[in-house]
Amino acid sequence: MSDKKFQTVIDCGFSKIRAGTFNKEDKDTPFFIESNFYTDQLNLKFEIQKIITSLEKHTNEYIDKIDLMVDSSKMISISISVSKKIEEKKLREDNILFLIQEAKQQILKYYLNYNITHIIINNYKIDNIDYSELPDQIDCQFISLDIIFICLPSELVSNLKNIFSELNILINQITCSSYAKSINYKNNLNLKGEVLSLILVLKKHQLFLMIMIN
Repeated sequence: MSDKKFQTVIDCGFSKIRAGTFNKEDKDTPFFIESNFYTDQLNLKFEIQKIITSLEKHTNEYIDKIDLMVDSSKMISISISVSKKIEEKKLREDNILFLIQEAKQQILKYYLNYNITHIIINNYKIDNIDYSELPDQIDCQFISLDIIFICLPSELVSNLKNIFSELNILINQITCSSYAKSINYKNNLNLKGEVLSLILVLKKHQLFLMIMIN
């Protein structure tokens, strides 16, 4: 178990970096900072270094792990439907996990240059009846899932991992900023801008299934 007092979230946008640190024991007093505008990868690394230095100075704590948010015009969303005949009477969780894994393998096979960042189940169709959420303890003979995969370019993910690796920082998880913000707006949270999306990651709202990038 980590003895770190602070959790750090960094949001790498198109031309600016925003970051926040949150005291795990006092989440009402977060600290936020943003970079200067940058135009290329060299400037990106330099601005990240400055952000990290400022955060460590504020928290008086060495940063070795972060949650990373990324915005990219090359982000794509892919919709796919998968189905399965259920031999047992009751629908089980492993039936759902099997279909998700099957869909994931299709994405990995045909989108070789992308990393899966989010998996969203948009609809459950159970015996021809649509559900927005999976019902508990339901009889089922046939199930179909409508799934959306949100993906980032592998090259972008790799470049960011390399930058943080050179700074001896491990990335816990990667989130698409645009998607996180859209979830916030949808749920009418009374927050604004980059603070909105950073707090979403911190509180880990179960609004989507987050996939760790290995």
